[in-house]
Amino acid sequence: MKRYFVTGAQGFVGRYVVSRLLSSDGSVEVLGIGRSPRSDDAFTHSVRWAARRVAAPLPDAMRSAFGTARYRYVPLDLCRCSELGRVLRDFQPEVVIHLASALRDDAPSSLLRVNIQGTLDLLAALAQSGVSLQKLVLGSTGGVYGAPAELPIRESASCNPVDLYSASKLAAEQFSRILARQHRMPAVWARLFNLAGPGQDERHICGRFAAQAAAIAEGAAPPVIEVGALEATRDFIDVRDAASALLLVAEQGACGSAYNLASGIESPARRVLELTLQLAGLQGRVRIDGREFRASDVPRHFACIERLRSLGFDCRLGLSESIRDLLNYYRHSVRAAAQANAAERAP
Repeated sequence: MKRYFVTGAQGFVGRYVVSRLLSSDGSVEVLGIGRSPRSDDAFTHSVRWAARRVAAPLPDAMRSAFGTARYRYVPLDLCRCSELGRVLRDFQPEVVIHLASALRDDAPSSLLRVNIQGTLDLLAALAQSGVSLQKLVLGSTGGVYGAPAELPIRESASCNPVDLYSASKLAAEQFSRILARQHRMPAVWARLFNLAGPGQDERHICGRFAAQAAAIAEGAAPPVIEVGALEATRDFIDVRDAASALLLVAEQGACGSAYNLASGIESPARRVLELTLQLAGLQGRVRIDGREFRASDVPRHFACIERLRSLGFDCRLGLSESIRDLLNYYRHSVRAAAQANAAERAP
């Protein structure tokens, strides 16, 4: 069996990567780690149905993947370096996919500890454990580029992040590049652009619009959608395609290289709103509230994905499919979770 070690295994991307590994190849064994206790029913973040917040349920299509004996999960903080080293020595992974991360709006101390120190500790533990790796994939963000001088953004573009989260990811890239070279680790860097798909945290635009629209369409919320800067453009990739891209990079990526994980398509935020309203059947039926509007620090942002395409990658799911599945996720999984939560709390 081929052995994969996945950090951040219960996060949004980590869940999809692990699920994809387990469901598509019966010859793999996966060990996931993360800071949270194991849960095979929900992500670690919460979502909302109207005014009620619930633990974000796993999409139904993913639930069965985690019941196999080929998957183990260990609650473990990356900064517990000696314990991490023991786990690595015992498991002897052939591929490591590092997705553990602080969140974009976390405190600077958390960004430093998780994104930078956690990455350093992982590479130190790998070096000390004597694991023989075929590939180390280090998750990063398209935000490292900041406001690009040229579009689409190539991996060779200069990196000038405009927020602390992206700056911490760039620092993690730079530290890990030096350490990977020193320890001769076969490392690649995966710069994930704007994700979309079922289970997404509502701090992101697709999840935020879908949560509001689904509740409105089902009569659970008033017909008002709050929006931000609608003219800014981003490059959206479905999380299921992102998971496939990560595994493709793990198999075929050139060591020492960075890869943009994106769709290569520039989409305005206004297009996300229009698609959401159209697919929810709400066109002309809601009021758009722009009181949260502010100009974006990065008005246009989308990737060149020629390097990823050279490995054979192609997106299977477009933005409309991502939003459709997000809306269905809220209408069914999230609403059911909210109803079950309300029933448990009833006297």
